[in-house]
Amino acid sequence: MWLISIAALAQALVSAEPGPDTLTAQEAQRDITIARRALESIHPGYERFTSRERLDAQWAAFEAASSQGMERRQFYLSLAELLGDIRCDHTKAELPQEWAETRNEVPVYLPFRFQVFDGRMYVEAPGDTGLERGTEILSLDGDPATSRLAAVLPFIAIDGYTDHTRWVTMMGSSEELGSGFDHYDPLLNPDDGQVEIRYRDLDGVIGTRVFDRLTYPEFSDLAGERRRRNFSDEDAIEVLYPEPGVASLAVSTFVNYRTPVDPMEVFAPIFEEIQARNVHTLIVDMRRNGGGSTDAQLGLLAHLSRDYIRPLQEVRVRTIEFGETRPYIDTWDPSALNPPAENFTQREDGWYSYTPQALPELGGFAAAPGAFQGRLILLVGSGNASGASQMIGALVDREDTYLIGEPTGGTQQGPTAGIIYFLDLPESGIRVRVPWQLAISSIEEPVIGYGFAPDIHAPLTRESWLANIDPALEAALELARQTVN
Repeated sequence: MWLISIAALAQALVSAEPGPDTLTAQEAQRDITIARRALESIHPGYERFTSRERLDAQWAAFEAASSQGMERRQFYLSLAELLGDIRCDHTKAELPQEWAETRNEVPVYLPFRFQVFDGRMYVEAPGDTGLERGTEILSLDGDPATSRLAAVLPFIAIDGYTDHTRWVTMMGSSEELGSGFDHYDPLLNPDDGQVEIRYRDLDGVIGTRVFDRLTYPEFSDLAGERRRRNFSDEDAIEVLYPEPGVASLAVSTFVNYRTPVDPMEVFAPIFEEIQARNVHTLIVDMRRNGGGSTDAQLGLLAHLSRDYIRPLQEVRVRTIEFGETRPYIDTWDPSALNPPAENFTQREDGWYSYTPQALPELGGFAAAPGAFQGRLILLVGSGNASGASQMIGALVDREDTYLIGEPTGGTQQGPTAGIIYFLDLPESGIRVRVPWQLAISSIEEPVIGYGFAPDIHAPLTRESWLANIDPALEAALELARQTVN
């Protein structure tokens, strides 16, 4: 499919003229060369799930398509689709800065947030449209909504073969400037600031209306559940006591590098209260947690473990020298641009492994004082990836622990993340995220390319969503009651 589409692009773009929004053949080739060199030399999961031969063919097709120049918009889409085929959730292309800033002023977003069931679009947060929650969107500007959704799927990054997780990003993602759909669809289908919506309401009545699109700030302010971005956010962690002896702990993110706090200091008083209330069953809701920082993940893990735990057996990198790529990369921690050689041992395959002295968590750690000792229920789903799935994997063998919900994202073997380099392509202005570290979990026989399957399957359906019923939480509470009985 990808090779067919890129060949079609080549035919369509043979007459592209250089200009402000067009790259010359030389400019396009330079950015392609820089991107390919960086990914092949730095990315520890480059050919982890997709063969080198397939990726080589895609780079060749990309070069051919841009050989007579290419619109910058199409260059971005072609690169994003290629990156998506690497199947690494941390590998993606950011919009050029001026494009992202333009979205603060130019309305390109749908006037509502939506939910997806079976590939169909339903209004979740209607905003000022007057549409009811649950209204099905049948078409956008005359195109079937199902087709518009499907067209965006190949651009959304996932881990391994967890294709079901694309829908989570499709519906909402701060990394994709609102949602995966609203990130890519305006590039695939340029609009005039309005959208014609054909819909079916809850009574089955079909109608058609034209709405003004929204800017990014307007879209961000739509009614609906707030998207939490940082572990330090006031409501990133929520503790409830739904029944006597039962606690519910929701941790929506592990991102702790923008406004860092000490995770042990955050979790300690929470678990002291849980212990004081004689909680026998703890329900930890991880469903909206896509990962983040290692310290926040390990802080929670220390309070859920019964004894000594070693979640990682190894962290390796492909290279510790960046050569010709160095002028184009940056990251949050400048020291990561010049990693000390003494922090690594070289492997037989030429890669490098962190020493336990450089990365103390490789040696494992003891449970925290006041760590929970009772029945543990983890609510899991498609939104779990990266460090969140890694933490789930560290707990699956804990006695009296259950996973409830839907299959997760991430990969049982461990994520490519840790440190992410930002690769700035000089001609197009596109920034590519390139992970550097590959974390290998301590799971003895991981299922390669997949996350974790729940012990109790309790999916959110359209019917339960419309009725505001949470099947996973209901199943967890029922299991908690069995603890008492």
